[in-house]
Order: sequence, then structure tokens, then C-alpha cells
Amino acid sequence: LLTLDEFGGAPRRRAATGRGWDAWEPEPVESEAASSRGRRRPVEDELGHLINIYGSKELFINEYRNMLAERLLSKVGYDITREMHTLELLKIRFGEASLHKCEVMLKDVLDSKRINGNVKAPPAPGTPAARDTASTDILQNSPLDATIVSALFWPPFANEAPDFKLPAEMKSMIDAYSKRYHHLKAPRQLMWRPTLGTVEVEVMRGELELQLSVSTMEAAVLSHFQRKDRWGQDELATEMGINRATLRRKAVVWINQGLLVEEKNEGDGSSYRLTTGDDGRAAFGAAAADDEGGGGGAVASAEDQAAAGMKVYEQYVIGMLTNFPSLPPDRIHNMLKMFVQDPPYDRSLDQLEAFLGQLVAEDKLALEGNQYSKR
Repeated sequence: LLTLDEFGGAPRRRAATGRGWDAWEPEPVESEAASSRGRRRPVEDELGHLINIYGSKELFINEYRNMLAERLLSKVGYDITREMHTLELLKIRFGEASLHKCEVMLKDVLDSKRINGNVKAPPAPGTPAARDTASTDILQNSPLDATIVSALFWPPFANEAPDFKLPAEMKSMIDAYSKRYHHLKAPRQLMWRPTLGTVEVEVMRGELELQLSVSTMEAAVLSHFQRKDRWGQDELATEMGINRATLRRKAVVWINQGLLVEEKNEGDGSSYRLTTGDDGRAAFGAAAADDEGGGGGAVASAEDQAAAGMKVYEQYVIGMLTNFPSLPPDRIHNMLKMFVQDPPYDRSLDQLEAFLGQLVAEDKLALEGNQYSKR
């Protein structure tokens, strides 16, 4: 602390004692970091590192689109504030054109919120919807909220169980929603994906109370036990329109929660029954998920998407091998690049060989050495 000398007016240093030490504060830690900005890596560099990991900007954006679809389809409600903020930041880095499909996906969710409100609102008197009193009664008490998507802008959806059948209670809510949507948006109609989505379940059985979010198929498994306490595995799989492996993956959720018990029957089959009291506590967490079966995601895997993208070239390959007895993969690759223009062929040789291997597995082509021929 500096004071003026009472005689000469020159400054002299006075010991900082008393309240001076009490008022002292350490220098902020941020000051050192701010003085050396070069040590901090900008966000652009972090995105650049991610792009290098994926290999290209297109692959990174495609993976982000898949993750965004998974998040939106598993979300309960229509709050997408965080997703919109993230997209705006990515648009600054990559431009609007590259992320146009993602923007449409978020717009679909916002439009779905508005449409959902219109569908559940009481219909205007004198309209065809007003005369459908049965659908109106169902919709007024229905917890169903639908996300209506523009399929051309979303990634391909997973199709874990193409023949899956919803329980009657769920089916009636979907049918009523479809009718009211058709009245509002005629001639448009909804095509449902019943294996996608999330169900919030509240379970009360004896002393057991549960609240969890599960998939529609997992909710459907438990719903069937409202009708009877025991189902054979084959019987329930047939009732739901799914195979035994898929049924077990979905039943494991309730086995681990102590609601179901899997019992072996005589022979190869097994059955599921509702637990009661002590065996419910013993069954809690007794089963492990079947990892071999896979499945469960809303969006198709990268391998499935790549295979679907190659399907458009199947007829070209079959046509080539009709005119030529056999061809090596590099020759097929060059001919596709030369003759396929709409859509242009832009696949790698490795992708083509994987696709040709799939055609061999489907018994459409034969492979001898390095030569492919038509069956």
C-alpha cells in the first residue's frame, strides 16, 4: 500500500497489516488460462477430429442423423429444444444443405405435436368425425401420442418383427387415431410402425410397484398376462406374431423385474407365468438379456442400410451375368461405374464384394475361385 510522506510528498511503502490482509484475494485461476489461449482447442478442431475418425464429413453427418432418429423415436413427448440447439450449431460448421434432412426430421416432430392436439380435440359438430362417437370416446381417454414422419428424409427403420400384432387394447387406440387423422387430412392415411416407440408403464402387483419406459413389444408381452397368468412360449409367440428368440428378449425385461418366471416344460419348450409373492422376489434379476439375438433399435444398422442401398444394383448384376458366363468382381465393378447413371454407381469394390457375397448366400449367384456366375 502506498501513502504520501507528510514532509516531502514522496510515496513510501507501508506494511499491509490488519484489514489489508483480510481483504486480499488470490488471483483468479482463469487469468492464466486466458493468457495462454493457444492451449485451448477450439470446437472446430474437435469436430475435425471426429470427422477424421469417421473418415469423411458425409459419414459423420449420416451417423449423426441415425443417432438423432434414435433419440427422437425413443422420446416421450415433443420437447426437442436441445436437439434444435445442437442442429443449429452443426449448421454453422457444415452448412444448411448438408443437414437439411435432419432439419426436416425435427420439423416432423413439431408438426406431430400440432397434429396430435388436433386429433384429440373434440370434433366440430356436423362433421364426419363428430358422427364417429366411438373413436371420439377412445381418443379422449387415450394416452397415445403419435410421431408422424416424412419417411423419405429419415434413415431406414429397423424391422425386427414384420408380423408383430398389437394387443386389442393398443390396436383400438391406433385405429381410432387413424380414422380421426384421415378425417382431418383426407385422402392421407397413416402407415404405422408398431414395433417403434416407447410406452410408459405403471405396474402394481401385490407389494411390487414399478414405473418404467419400455418398447411397445415389451409392453405387449406384459399386456397379454392380463388375460391369463400362464402362457406357453410357442403359444405367446404365435399370439404376438413374433419368433421365440424375439419373445425371450422382450420377456427378459419382466423376468428381471420379478414379474414373470420362465419355466421349462417337458421337451424343448418353456412357458412364462406371473409371479406371486416369494417367487417374485426370488426371480428379481434372475435372467440375463440374450445378446446373440440383437435387435431393439429404431433405426436399421449401418450394415442393413448398406445392403438396402446395394439392392438397386441387383438387376444390373444379374443382367451382366446373363450375358457373360462368369465375371470377376473388379470387372463387374467397372461395368457398373460405366453403365449405371441413375442413380450413379458410387460404391467401393469392398462394398460390391460384400453384396455379391450376400447374393451367393441367397443362392442367386455362384462363386468359383474369383469368378461369379448366375445360378
